[in-house]
Amino acid sequence: MVSTEVKNVAAHMDMDRGGAFDFSNCIRNQAMCKMGAKAPKLTSTGTTIVAVSYKGGLVMGADSRATAGNIIADKHCEKVHKLTESIYACGAGTAADLDQVTKMLSGNLRLLELNTGRKARVITALRQAKQHLFNYQGYIGAYLLIGGVDPTGPHLYMCSANGTTMAFPFTAQGSGSYAAITILERDFKVDMTKEEAEKLVQRALEAGMHGDNASGNSLNLVIIEPKETVFKGPIVPEFCKRPEPNDLVYKFKTGATKVLKNKTFKYDIIESMDISH
Repeated sequence: MVSTEVKNVAAHMDMDRGGAFDFSNCIRNQAMCKMGAKAPKLTSTGTTIVAVSYKGGLVMGADSRATAGNIIADKHCEKVHKLTESIYACGAGTAADLDQVTKMLSGNLRLLELNTGRKARVITALRQAKQHLFNYQGYIGAYLLIGGVDPTGPHLYMCSANGTTMAFPFTAQGSGSYAAITILERDFKVDMTKEEAEKLVQRALEAGMHGDNASGNSLNLVIIEPKETVFKGPIVPEFCKRPEPNDLVYKFKTGATKVLKNKTFKYDIIESMDISH
């Protein structure tokens, strides 16, 4: 019965991909669902991150919105992470995981530079990230774009949460990447100038922020060249600006809320930890 229904569906589907996406596995997936297999749960990373290489350098950028479900949890989330002076990582996924993974990478790369007396290479950062993430098989929700400039030139890599890595001349990640990648594929050129690459990354980010509810608020850019690295941001696009100011003030004075009950708990500090860093 299942095979008959799938055949009927297949008869109405055009299986010719024509040099584009291949949807032939849709038939297999429908058959598996009919037989009781559960489809994988889709998770939105709620981010737009973009990176583009140009002649002699690299431009990377990200939006600044962090979400918790359908709630905007943070409007100024820093998604462009510094690993070394010439290597940066943009992250999509779980904000806490990204912070800890990039801190670990930054520390390891700094120790490597001190031990060897040389600047760390981009492929070294990628190898450390992929080996760490592969061990956890995707349970660390860190989707990274790792890019930078080293003695061998500019490099850009994508690293998925399960340790899968690929090299790209340009790429985008996150829930807003579908809109961003259309801009990149249309306007990317080999050996662009720095100004062209910077404008392209900003246009791609704005497209992702405009087309994705989980991306927005502002964007940050980093321009990496052999001799200097420049960070720009936050840049607020016109469609992210508030059209008019709030009429009401939502700040309440101390004592405005009546205290109904007080209860004091006494405790002793057994051990303390320095969390200032």
